[in-house]
Amino acid sequence: MSTLHVAALEAGYGTRKILTGLDVTVPPGAISAIVGANACGKSTLLRCLARLLRPSAGQVVLDGRSVRDIPTRELARRMGLLPQSPIAPDGITVADLVSHGRHPHQGILSRWTGADDKAIAAALEATRTTDIAEREIDQLSGGQRQRVWIAMALAQQTDILLLDEPTTFLDIAHQVEILDLLVDLNQARGTTIVMVLHDLNLAARYADHLIAMRGGTVHAAGTPDTVLTERMVQEVFGVACRVMPDPTSGQPMMLPVGRHRASPAPERREVAS
Repeated sequence: MSTLHVAALEAGYGTRKILTGLDVTVPPGAISAIVGANACGKSTLLRCLARLLRPSAGQVVLDGRSVRDIPTRELARRMGLLPQSPIAPDGITVADLVSHGRHPHQGILSRWTGADDKAIAAALEATRTTDIAEREIDQLSGGQRQRVWIAMALAQQTDILLLDEPTTFLDIAHQVEILDLLVDLNQARGTTIVMVLHDLNLAARYADHLIAMRGGTVHAAGTPDTVLTERMVQEVFGVACRVMPDPTSGQPMMLPVGRHRASPAPERREVAS
């Protein structure tokens, strides 16, 4: 399994610095969710991991090598990226879009092989999109389109998959469907998954590892039960909340307090010894 590590990372856009002195290690073979308030640097970190954004200081290290030193085609065979709100060419079919995931495996002299066909068929089957393979992307629902984009990423057959808000604009049924699919992928292939998520409760339920960001750096990182605390939510999001076990998964679940319709916190009583 590939190891991904970020050391003393600083990055931004023009003169605006977003990430400052950021250090984090992505657990191999696990699902990590990056959480935090808007504009804290979540997507910027993901862009640096994928080498779409050059840091001004520090580095991203993949298996002991800076990603800057890894040839583009090799990196694309090892790390896949699903950006936020990807755009497909007009009129392209599901099968054609998924086949784009095999491009990193095509050299100047190499030809399409049976291995490419098998990879595409497996990606379509894993995402349950085989029956819509001949349909055009713009004819699909939001949930179907998202599954197709994930299929394209799966066809790359990378050890690491990066996803920027894969559940954005989806209803709760499709959100759960996509996250269940990613867990299936992780368990079946051992793929290391790093995704940006806004929903803290879904992040805690589906991720093995949480990375909570604040002000361009890592505020806390670890298992959901150590990261998702009332104090973290207050410090990172500025929201008072209650954290309790999720009755379905047993993972921590956050309930915001807000100013209205909130019951008082239960009175804490001292237990006589």
